[in-house]
Amino acid sequence: MAASPKCTISFDDNYHGVFFAGQKFTGTVDVNLHKTKKVKGVLLKVTGLACVLWTETYGTGTTVAFQGREDFLQHTVDFVRSETDDPIVMAPGRQIYKFALQLPNTLPTSFEGDYGYIRYTARVVFERPWKFDLTYKIAFTVVNQLNLNTVSPPLNVAVVQENIKHFYCGPCRSDPLTINVMLPMTGYVPGQFILVAVDIANGSNKCITEVKLKLRRQVRYCSQTPYKQIRSVYNTLAKFQCSGVDVKGSAGYERRFLVPSEPPTRSDTIIRIEYFVEVTAKVLGMAYSPEVQIPITIGTVPLINLNQRQHRASIVEAHMTTASSLPRKIFHTSVPSLVIPHTFEKSAGRSDVNIQDDDESPSLGTLPFSPRYPMYHFDTDNKPAVHSAKLPSIHAQTAKNSNKIPPSSTPTTNR
Repeated sequence: MAASPKCTISFDDNYHGVFFAGQKFTGTVDVNLHKTKKVKGVLLKVTGLACVLWTETYGTGTTVAFQGREDFLQHTVDFVRSETDDPIVMAPGRQIYKFALQLPNTLPTSFEGDYGYIRYTARVVFERPWKFDLTYKIAFTVVNQLNLNTVSPPLNVAVVQENIKHFYCGPCRSDPLTINVMLPMTGYVPGQFILVAVDIANGSNKCITEVKLKLRRQVRYCSQTPYKQIRSVYNTLAKFQCSGVDVKGSAGYERRFLVPSEPPTRSDTIIRIEYFVEVTAKVLGMAYSPEVQIPITIGTVPLINLNQRQHRASIVEAHMTTASSLPRKIFHTSVPSLVIPHTFEKSAGRSDVNIQDDDESPSLGTLPFSPRYPMYHFDTDNKPAVHSAKLPSIHAQTAKNSNKIPPSSTPTTNR
């Protein structure tokens, strides 16, 4: 292996390799040969694709593999190419190759999941005569901007969702258990707080032992062969467990979820990502517990109805650094009125993945990979202006148990 080429791929002024769809993709391939090497060509392949794969076993003992694939990006750059059938002899030493291309605006955001991925890679290939090719590959992140201000219907309006549940014993029906969940808006970016207000009026004869508030993600993997099938995976990104409600009692709760580093909402590929807030009232002795779910949209450009304190947010140094450069300050150019800095961070609780494919040529190496997403940083205790307004109470009477936001409420993450 000592005679094999040494190869690295680096991106211009982009240490973590995070690009926005539509951005220029530039970098350098650094090749170091220990001895002369005969090649038919040296090239760079930049690819982007979505893949899903899972199996299901049925009662007959039959196992079916469901799979799907979508290609988004295929670009090849020839650094060295023989114009004849004869190989080219590359001399020992260091060779530097530059590359540049324009990423399409339509590229979906990178994602690594349980049964599939949306992945972008840059691979250097040494095409060798009469031998297997040698490859070196790294992955990079693409983020497709989702501007929350352009979504229709608008996301900056408050929403109230209600669930009324009656319990039966023979012909008798209990008074209602009413759950109301309120959000001041339904569009958020990572780093922002979601204020959840819950009112419960328990007119029934059933005791509510606990109330759970969760921020959840649903990923739907959609196969193409042997036929269309959908497999859904739910993850709890953050949660609170609150005290219950007595029979004929009432209670109010307010909790804040910090939106973690996650890909934006998307539903137009074979991997579809959605988010929602879920409130569940656990009923004593019942297998079924009533719940309320409110869909939310996670984007990359925040709603512009932010208060002035957010506009004066202190600069947070971003992670896009190199060993020889100072930290860079990152801003969204698509919303010039905002000066809210962000960094690019990995999803919490998810480890790096091996991007080496089983059917690839002998590899000179790969780097473990985990996509990074924009994570905004606001001033301490700063929230969108709509959060600072007092939410109207659904019930005029004073709640028997009032559960307000703890001074430093930190959600528990659970995947």
